[in-house]
Formats: sequence, C-alpha cells, structure tokens
Amino acid sequence: MSHHDIFRLGLYHLDTMGWHKTIPPKKDGDEKKVVTMSSCITVEAKFWHASENTEKIIISNGKDKEHTFDSDILTARKLPSLIKYGHSINENYIKDLSYALQLMRDELPTSDLYDGSGIIETPHGYIVMIDTIYTSKQYDQLSSLDPIVDSAYPLEPKGTFKDWLNMYINEVKGHLLLELAVVFGISALVTSFLKYKREIEFAGIIFSFTGQSSTGKSTAAALAVSVAGNPTKGNQTLFRGWNATRNALESYLSNNFGIPIVFDELSSATFKDTTGLLYSIAEGQGRQRSNVHGEVKTPKNWGTSVISTSEYSIFTDSAQNDGLRVRTILIIMLIQSLNDHWQIKRSKSLLNL
Repeated sequence: MSHHDIFRLGLYHLDTMGWHKTIPPKKDGDEKKVVTMSSCITVEAKFWHASENTEKIIISNGKDKEHTFDSDILTARKLPSLIKYGHSINENYIKDLSYALQLMRDELPTSDLYDGSGIIETPHGYIVMIDTIYTSKQYDQLSSLDPIVDSAYPLEPKGTFKDWLNMYINEVKGHLLLELAVVFGISALVTSFLKYKREIEFAGIIFSFTGQSSTGKSTAAALAVSVAGNPTKGNQTLFRGWNATRNALESYLSNNFGIPIVFDELSSATFKDTTGLLYSIAEGQGRQRSNVHGEVKTPKNWGTSVISTSEYSIFTDSAQNDGLRVRTILIIMLIQSLNDHWQIKRSKSLLNL
C-alpha cells in the first residue's frame, strides 16, 4: 500500500504513516533498508517571536492536532517529550529524526509573531489585531510575510453584524446611557490609534458605571465590550470581575492596545486602596517587579478603555487626585422610568447574558 509523501530530502522522507530513513547497502549484493523513525510529525510553520527574540514552530500530527513549541524541541534531548502529545518515536534513531525535522523546518519561510490585541507596533509599521489581522500600508511595503498574532482574548464574532446592528437600532438608539456605552467601547481602538500616532499622551481611559442594583450597569458594560468580542462574564472573555489580585488584573490587560475590557463589581475587590492600580490602568503600565536574581523584569504594558461597574464611586477607596479624575469618566446609572427598566431587560436578553 502506497502512502502520500509529505516531505523528502536526502536519506529522509515523511509520509502519512511517519518519518523514514533509507539506509544504503553497505556492500555489493546488499539491498537498501528503510526504517521507521516515528509516527507522522510535521513542522507546519516557523515564526520569530518578537518580544522573546526566539524562534518558535508549530508541530502537527498531519491530521487534527497542532502544538506550538520553541524550536529547540527539535534537539535529540527534547524530542522524546512529543510522546506525551500522542506521537510515537523510535529512540534508536532519535538523532536522525532530529536532523530530519530540522531539515523540514529549514525549508519553511519565517513569519513574525507578535503578542497582543488592538494596535500593535512592529519594526515594519503597525498592524491591527481584532477578530482578524489587518496590516498597514507601511507594513505591507516593508515586510514580505504575513504576521502571526497571539491574542489572549476571544475576539471571534458570534452571530452577524446585521443582527447586532438591528439590536442597536431597536433597543439602544435613543437611550443616551446605552448609546454612550457603545461609544466607550469603540473609543478603545480609536484612542490606542491616536496614542500610536503620538496625538495623545495616554490611551488608557477608565469609564466607571455607578449605581444601585438592577440599574443596568452590567448590561451597559456588556454592551460596550460587545463591539469587540464575547460580552458574557467568564475567565476567558472581555467581561471579568474585580475579585482578583492586582497582578492578575494587570495580566488581563497586558498587551491590550485597543480592545475594551470590563471589570465588574468593584465591591468584590480584595484590596482597599485603589489609587495605585487606577493610575496604572490609566497610564498603561504595571508595577515594576524583580526576578529571583534581583533583576528588574520588563513591566506589563497596555493602552485601552477599561469599564468598571460598582454600586459606589470608583474614587471612594482612592486618593482624591485631579490627575486620576481627568483619566476617569464617571457615569451614574439611574432608571428614570418603567420603560428604561424594560429597555435594559431587553438589551440584556439580546446580549445573551
């Protein structure tokens, strides 16, 4: 039974059944031998990780499973670790397999990998990462390869823009606070772009929705982030809670340059003084930290709109500084009529909360 060749170079070839090595005859009259070195292990792509200054590769089983590794996974010492991902390896030929996979990797073009979401600066110009990657004219002129972006957020659209627009027209338009929520969400990408163009000094703006229970704070916040991604509350969405450590909150924001994010219910926060954190959020830089050797680690950076919800003012547990107030927009949520109440209920239902 013949199998489709995927790669062939020198003594090595890969087909759908795995990697093989052809051993030439040692003397006249001998026949060549073909030994199997492993199951199908394919190097699908390689890319340069700009922030880590290292090369990474994507390895698959040629079917339905892919994993990303540092390129040194191809060394003879580390290759056996692929066994835990479902690959089979003949360790008698581990050095040959290492060399064959490196030959396959060398045949691939190198793309650039960037971390983040929103407006991302690169040596070739800016790119925009939202639900997909958009490159600037400068990037297209200076780079010959398409970029790869690793985003920490689930930005794939759910439903259609037409459905979202119908929801906006029917349930949001004409209701000032809900309209403002949409504007606040869109502002994240706009202010990040202006920061990239050096038109403004900082991209971080805090929008604080304040009001009693059932006044629509969380619905308005979810509406704001629905312009970018999943508005439902969870660990892997754009709708998070304040109930986390400062380091965790900074990690949520890290490398976010234009995607709005919600921190819900400030009263659940585990820290008392919010002054330093609010300044960090607005200025887009985390606290300086050191590693185990006492060396200063690179701080986390971001620049986006952050929407907070709470039943009391966001300034209650912070210093009353003018510098903080100019970076924060406080919206007091009030239900003025029964119609407003049902408008919030309908909007919440349409957002699938």
